[in-house]
Parts: sequence; structure tokens; C-alpha cells
Amino acid sequence: MKTITVLTVAAAVAVFSATQSAQAAPGFINYRHQFLDDSHLHSDRLLVGVRLENGLGFEGELKYKTGGSREDVAFDNMVGSGHELTVNYLYRINPDLVVYPLVQFDSIEEATTYKVGAKLAYQINDQFSTAFRYRNETRKLDRDKIDPEIPGRARQDQHTHRYDVWLGYAPGGRWSYEYNFAYFDTDYIRYDGEESDYEQNIAFKYKLDDHWRPFVELGDVKVSSLEDDRQMRIRVGIHYSFN
Repeated sequence: MKTITVLTVAAAVAVFSATQSAQAAPGFINYRHQFLDDSHLHSDRLLVGVRLENGLGFEGELKYKTGGSREDVAFDNMVGSGHELTVNYLYRINPDLVVYPLVQFDSIEEATTYKVGAKLAYQINDQFSTAFRYRNETRKLDRDKIDPEIPGRARQDQHTHRYDVWLGYAPGGRWSYEYNFAYFDTDYIRYDGEESDYEQNIAFKYKLDDHWRPFVELGDVKVSSLEDDRQMRIRVGIHYSFN
């Protein structure tokens, strides 16, 4: 997992350097702050990406959170909470239909999740767009942390089939909107004592100019793996595009 940490940081630095080059392909930086309504926990994420002229895309993601389990505390005693490296490829079937095969490595201190999948995006017309993504996720736990005695496969390797659907609406002004529904089919107890889960998210994006785009997201997510309680996930952030 230390190797993936180095690769992720190196990728983020390389991507950022590439976006500064006058000859660089389109790149972006995305910062996002998150708050969970029920657990009252704050976290942050910094995502840097670039798309090369040959269609290859690289992204490096660094995640942070408030240390310990202190509630309603943001930007204080922040500690690392994971990092992710993404490699994908843009293949344009026609002007309106695009497919993105992808590979991702998502690592925390005690586990690494290997993700393989593909995203299909379709521009319906000038205002509406849609997308579908399937991703197979395998979480490999640190061998010293595995404990088969804990129920629900909570301390074992875990596998997830994730399905995402997006619907985007851009009416033509500065505002645009996006709805996302995600379904998780797992081999471990994930939500309400079952081996399945779902999430919903709606994003409100505002275009300041050709580069800056602040956004707000409201999500519906689980509270725990054993109960059916849900909580609101609030995200605010800013997206900067170099192209």
C-alpha cells in the first residue's frame, strides 16, 4: 500500500505539472469539502486530472478528514484518509456517445481496493445527457487485520459490484444540474444487515467563466451497516479547468 501511496502522489504531481505546460492536454483541479448530517463528521478531497491527446486520462486523488471521531469540527487536526489513482481511456464511438474503460487503485492504511470497470456517456441533446457505469471492486485487507470470526465479513477481503446512473441537465445559462443513483451488490454486510446498499446525489453547478465552476451536492447515504437509518451528505467545492 505504501507503493500505491507513492504512485498516487507522484501521479498528482505529474498531472499538475502537465496542466501547467502550454502544450498540455486538458486538465483540472477539483477541491471538495464534505459533511455528514447524522454522524457530524467533516472530510476533504483534492482531485487532479489530465486528459492526453491520445485519449488516456490520469487522476490522482488525496483524501483528508478531521482526526479522531470529533463531531462538527472542520479543518483542524486533519489526517490522511486515503488516496486513489485512476487510469482511464476515452473512446468516442460517435459525436454523442463515449465510453471510458477504467482502472483504479484506492488505498487506506489497512486496505487497498482494486476497481475495474467502464463508463458509457451519451449526449441526448443540447440540454440533456446521461451516463451509466459498472465497476467491479475488490478490497484486499492487510493480512494482519483479517479476522474471520467477526460476522458480516467486516474484517475480510470484500467484493462489490457497483452500478451508477447519471442524468444531467444544462438549460443553457450558467447553472447546470446532475442526478446520480448508485447501487451496491456486495458479499459483505453493508446496509441494514443486508449485502446491498444504494446512494443518491444531486449536484448544482455554477459556471463563473471558462475555468471556474463552484458546486453544491446533496446526497442520501447510509448511517451504518446494521440499521436502515439514512443521512444527508452535504458537499461544497470548486472545479478549475485548465483548458
